[in-house]
Amino acid sequence: MDGWKPEDQDQHTRQTRDSYDRLASVWSATTDDGPFNGLLERPALRSLVPRPITGLTIMDAGCGSGAQCEWMLGEGARVVGLDLSPAMVEEARNRCGDRGQFLVADLAKSIPLGAQSVDGITCSLALHYLEDWQVPLRSFASLLRPGGWVVISLDHPFGPPLPSQHGGYFDTELVSDTWAKGDVVVTQHFWRRPLASVINAFADAGFVVDRVRESKPDQDAIHRFPQELAKAEDVPSFIVYRLLLRNPDEPRPP
Repeated sequence: MDGWKPEDQDQHTRQTRDSYDRLASVWSATTDDGPFNGLLERPALRSLVPRPITGLTIMDAGCGSGAQCEWMLGEGARVVGLDLSPAMVEEARNRCGDRGQFLVADLAKSIPLGAQSVDGITCSLALHYLEDWQVPLRSFASLLRPGGWVVISLDHPFGPPLPSQHGGYFDTELVSDTWAKGDVVVTQHFWRRPLASVINAFADAGFVVDRVRESKPDQDAIHRFPQELAKAEDVPSFIVYRLLLRNPDEPRPP
């Protein structure tokens, strides 16, 4: 790693927010049509969003500069976008205008929306900034109306280790990665954890996994970004889960 370790989640949250505030002005231009976010992760996430979504209220948790919100608005949904970064929220507002509702919110704390107020939730590469998922996942469960769903993308647990990663597969470890986006360079810190830890966290919050999609580039994406995406044909990078609330009347196994 780069030697930085947070004292607690609040300090880590501040570091994450400050990095995304710096990235906000260049995020859309560098990721919307970029190899990893635009052409690898987002298509996989969108493929698990149940259609049609016309008339549904969907919350995008960790909305960034609004790409996912803009797509869902185009599909006819009513959208609420949340992000930790005030600068990213402003970018999303500028992008989507008054068609959506956008709020600054910390997923490590209670989400400022009413119970059973949304039909679906998307969360793109945001949970890994939190060590403890109990608060966000239980918030998601509380916010969903009956029949609702959550679609979450994460780094793939079987992906190659980052240079900053010193523990083994079974460790939940804070790692770092340095990104250059336009003229902005930041080092982000996030947790990697094994598959069982992910699935058990979902189950503890009352969810069952309905579908899984492992992102894989299509041939057009590889042709456009051969250096970046050639290995992604055979090496996992992102994984997407669609979650449904478990029927509370069904007994849980011991």
